[in-house]
Amino acid sequence: MTGPLDGIRVLDFTAMVSGPYCTRLLADMGATVIKVEAEGGDLLRHAVPLGAAGSRYFAAFNAGKQSIVIDLKSPQGVAITRDLAAKCDVVVENFRPGVMQKLGLGYDALAASNPPLVYCSISGFGQTGPMKDWPAYAPIVHALSGFDHVFTQCQEDASEPPIAGIQVADVLTGAFAFGAVQSALIKRFRTGRGDYIDATLIESAMALITGDLQMPQIETDARIQTFKAVRAQDGFVMPVILTEKAFESLCRIIDPRLLDDPRFNHRVPRAKHMAEFRDAIEAWTTQRSARGCQDTLMAAGVPCARYATVEDVLADPHLDARGSFTALDDGDGAFRVNNAPFQFRDSATAIRGGAPKLGEHTATVLADLLGVDVDRLRSLVAAGIVT
Repeated sequence: MTGPLDGIRVLDFTAMVSGPYCTRLLADMGATVIKVEAEGGDLLRHAVPLGAAGSRYFAAFNAGKQSIVIDLKSPQGVAITRDLAAKCDVVVENFRPGVMQKLGLGYDALAASNPPLVYCSISGFGQTGPMKDWPAYAPIVHALSGFDHVFTQCQEDASEPPIAGIQVADVLTGAFAFGAVQSALIKRFRTGRGDYIDATLIESAMALITGDLQMPQIETDARIQTFKAVRAQDGFVMPVILTEKAFESLCRIIDPRLLDDPRFNHRVPRAKHMAEFRDAIEAWTTQRSARGCQDTLMAAGVPCARYATVEDVLADPHLDARGSFTALDDGDGAFRVNNAPFQFRDSATAIRGGAPKLGEHTATVLADLLGVDVDRLRSLVAAGIVT
């Protein structure tokens, strides 16, 4: 099957996580993604887990792309890059605001010769505003967006902020930028005009607390409902009892007497006596394995999940049946990378291939798109303009 974005060409100036995830999703959809790297390559190439063949962390975010190496500090390198951009439908970059403009590769400069161009800039705080030049990584925007505050307030021990072990803002921004690029492409197909997209990590992180942002804007003593794990014999499980139907099904399994208990038989008193209700659930779950609790309650229509490890996820038969992973081989052996979190019925959306070696496609891309012959390529390599 063809991909939804077959025929779309993307020039990718991104590094680390947010930008590369956006462009990897574009590649998954069939777009040709040309990753422009400096001589040392994306820093993610050196991220653990690292084997003799390279970083599999890098591979997860850059599978299916092409890699070219161009010296953007040289006028000749910039000129070559401008010529490549004129042959592309989309440009994605995640430098600090102003860097691409200083290089002569900003939206206005590139769109002048390629008006239908869709150009997406990803940054921590945006291209405008007093914080636009601040350096930003996911832990920084988690803190400044209010996300960490809301997360901390949900914990029983709220004495210090959580450790940022997952790059939530980076991945979410990449996903939002991916959607924005496609929306701009739809506009281009309808009007013939491209557009400029300003995507930010901080506003992406704020999207995670959309409901919580309403709480300080109205006088209330109520709190948004949260859920807490309960113990099982060999770990923990997470039951989520939102509906009366789920409550009734749960009680029939763990203790039918709870159905008539005035502390629990309606969601209003149940919210006030949640600690006691949780104790009642835990009296049942602690007598069973986490998987047994999950399977028994899920079978009865009661939402309940055990806490899976990443090893569990990789071995999950449900995900295997859905084709959630693509198997790759980097020379160190086979490994799997998760596909996009959606599938099309009649289009291919899985990862198209492995991650590129640094500069692996420089000669091919320059020859195919710009007609650079062998002699000129040799002179460019000798001058250090390309690698």
